[in-house]
Amino acid sequence: MLLRELGIVQRVRARLRDVLRAAPVRIVAGYSAGADSLVLLAVLAALERTGEVDVLVAVHVNHGLRPEADDEVAMAHRVAEALGVPIVISEIAQERLKRHRGLGLEEAARRERYLLLAHAAKGIGATVLALGHHERDQAETVLMHLARGAGLRGAAGMREVSSIEVPWWTDESSPVPLTLWRPLLREPYAEIQRVVELLRLPFVTDSSNDDRRFRRNAVRHDVLPMLESAMPGATAGLARFGALAADDDDLLASLADEALANVRDGEELRRDALRAVPVALQRRVVIRWLAEVCPQVELTADRVEAVLDALDGRSGAAIEIGAGWYVVGRESLILQRT
Repeated sequence: MLLRELGIVQRVRARLRDVLRAAPVRIVAGYSAGADSLVLLAVLAALERTGEVDVLVAVHVNHGLRPEADDEVAMAHRVAEALGVPIVISEIAQERLKRHRGLGLEEAARRERYLLLAHAAKGIGATVLALGHHERDQAETVLMHLARGAGLRGAAGMREVSSIEVPWWTDESSPVPLTLWRPLLREPYAEIQRVVELLRLPFVTDSSNDDRRFRRNAVRHDVLPMLESAMPGATAGLARFGALAADDDDLLASLADEALANVRDGEELRRDALRAVPVALQRRVVIRWLAEVCPQVELTADRVEAVLDALDGRSGAAIEIGAGWYVVGRESLILQRT
């Protein structure tokens, strides 16, 4: 069976046209050599052969954290060659991981991985980075965000299409703008497994994915199976909830943009004007304001609530929000940096 005849290829082709609204397009595909990224690469390769993808390059990032990493690099080369896709191998320098102070190893590696993917995209003139997340990944993300008390934005989980600038964690100049595309986000994990069996190509099974010390692994192996046992279809339901929440979140985001424009005075926020905005929008206004003025700050929910408390608090109170930044409440909310 030719892969281009499969339903998953037809569905991704439709998403390419309906969501990205650009074909042919240059795409960098994040290729971990795992099963999901194998399916992603094979589907996009099928679309490249029919001319709907102009340029496709796979990027495999070697984190250098596991002894089998070199074998995985060799496997990635073989699979990319079998699919007729050029591949770039990038390696994370271990000393770079130490630059992300206060973060766990996973998040530090994630940031450096995105940086390498962005550089690869820039090198071929691509603005689209395709990732292999699927329905189960979405369900895990939604459930984890709900469990930690996230708002509607967190409950929306991952977006099929989103825009980022890399790096987003620093105010360094010349960030690389990217469109993130997750074309498999609506595909059940069972479909991913089925396509892997049809491809008959090797893939990597990361042993660390069984380590329950990582929260996502505990959710994947323990929590979701229990939910499925009690409520069959829970995984699909959680993913569907994320999609519905994303639509609601988009509406609130547009209302927050309007509210921010109305209460903003330069780089300050007028307290009385912000106080008159509904609380649900107040939070979003503050988050968007801080994201624009000091994007390098890793803003936490308690810091947002502290800023909102300053609306009715005493004048002159200073709220630390991180990275040396403070919000000072006077007639307006003012940002200052030490």
